[in-house]
Amino acid sequence: SGLFEFAHLPSGAIPVRHAAGWLERTEQTGVVLVLLPGGTFAMGAERERPAGVPGPTVLDPQAAADEGPVHRVELAPFFLSKYEMTQAQWVRFTGTNPSYWVPGKRVGDREVTGLHPVEQVSWEECRETLRRLGLVLPTEAQWEYAARAESRTPWHTGEDPRALAGHTNLADEGSSAHFARDIRVEPGLSDGYVSHAPVGSYRPNPFGLHDVHGNVWEWCRDSYLPYGEHAPAPGDGRRETADARFRVYRGGGFYDSSYRARSSVRGHDAPAYRDLNLGVRPARAIGP
Repeated sequence: SGLFEFAHLPSGAIPVRHAAGWLERTEQTGVVLVLLPGGTFAMGAERERPAGVPGPTVLDPQAAADEGPVHRVELAPFFLSKYEMTQAQWVRFTGTNPSYWVPGKRVGDREVTGLHPVEQVSWEECRETLRRLGLVLPTEAQWEYAARAESRTPWHTGEDPRALAGHTNLADEGSSAHFARDIRVEPGLSDGYVSHAPVGSYRPNPFGLHDVHGNVWEWCRDSYLPYGEHAPAPGDGRRETADARFRVYRGGGFYDSSYRARSSVRGHDAPAYRDLNLGVRPARAIGP
């Protein structure tokens, strides 16, 4: 990606960089933080831009009402984890593993390891655990900026969901055969995993971030609020009210089709909510 990457020492060992450029990771490896440049980007998506309304445009025929209006957000530089937080990292720091799919469990023909993403973690648990590690949850604006990596298309790979092959873990025909309940699968996609895959199993986006589409959803710091009624805070783009009932998560998961894994999609639930399809990607502010 050409961006600087840093090992977060409190969360584990420093990974070794292979001669080809990729990181050789083990269950002892800690969080790797990518330093993302600041900048202004168009956040959200709309099916069509209302006539006479000024501002940036990101058109997506699948956009939901809460993904608009599209608006400019200016962000200061910040750190974001290259990968979703792993079960091994969570266990090493907390001593417990809340995940449903735990190491040693077989899902389809694959065995879960400590390099799989931690899941079934609530927003409250993530906020407290990351705080103790000197980390934070990313804001919605930071998350979308990072996932888009300067793109204005539904996915960083473009407008065609078929281009996601090799980049993401979504619901495919193997998932449909495994889960008893009907799920919306992605036609023609075969990612090799029924549930989540070890973090970093697929190709990264142009910022060097893996699994921004699919694998597990990722909690964000913000309250779930309408864009048009709440302006993003300067610097990190945060939206927050004291009486908000829901927190946001982003990115889609292995149980979802490409529609739910678009860069602008906004999932939300109560801060105590847990799901086997929901994890966390740590962030960190740049301090003085």
